[in-house]
Amino acid sequence: MKKAKKAGVLAVVILIIAVGFLIYHYFQTWPLRFRSDFNEFFGEGNWEQVSSETNESRMYTVYHRSSSPALSGERAGTYHNWDIAFTNRYGEEELWTITDHTLKINHDKHWFLSSERYSARQALTLELMDLSLDAVGEQVKREILSGVLSEEELECLDIYISYRNGNPPPEFYSRLRKEPWFQANEITAADYLETDLYDFYLRIQAFDYRVEKLPEEKRQHLMDSLLEIERLLRNAYGSHADYEIYLGEGYRAEFTAGGSANER
Repeated sequence: MKKAKKAGVLAVVILIIAVGFLIYHYFQTWPLRFRSDFNEFFGEGNWEQVSSETNESRMYTVYHRSSSPALSGERAGTYHNWDIAFTNRYGEEELWTITDHTLKINHDKHWFLSSERYSARQALTLELMDLSLDAVGEQVKREILSGVLSEEELECLDIYISYRNGNPPPEFYSRLRKEPWFQANEITAADYLETDLYDFYLRIQAFDYRVEKLPEEKRQHLMDSLLEIERLLRNAYGSHADYEIYLGEGYRAEFTAGGSANER
């Protein structure tokens, strides 16, 4: 009888530990915890987690307590990366890496009741937004600039959506995730340029070292395309056109709703 009672107690303890581990794993694994958010953003059935890893951070530390004073002290914090594969709007498979590193750093800097502290869902939305800003740049490259620049010339450019006035506050991400256009294969540059949520603009930056490797004819063509690039962007985004372009020294352009300034 006593043995059966001890076995029952042990089974309960093991069950509690197992349940505790599963709950911890669930909350630490974003593709499980926020599956509905991933479904909304990538499309249900259009994504899968293909790998994950835990890394040590160089950006924040945690205090480790041990029964041995010699083993207690500051240690590097850890964070998780999840590789998400999905099919993009062009029918190609892409691999995006989602990380909770930003969340961990943010929580290390801001106490529990700080207005600057992210929730896990806000931090996930930030990750998805950052990746989408580059994806939108790829769309601009393919659907707008490819009409005037060769593939070789386009490879010299870094194109992405950026924003002014520093990092958005945490509540911005709560509003962003509710926008109907905030989906991986639906987002366009126009969505970011037209939104009132924050001050976004399009950034087109040429890498000087890549431009220098172009044949002289292509290099000159890239520089001479500045006005045409501006025209295409103005036609595409109308009154919401907001951009900064750098193609090389003396070949810059800026435009906002309030006016334009160019250097050639």
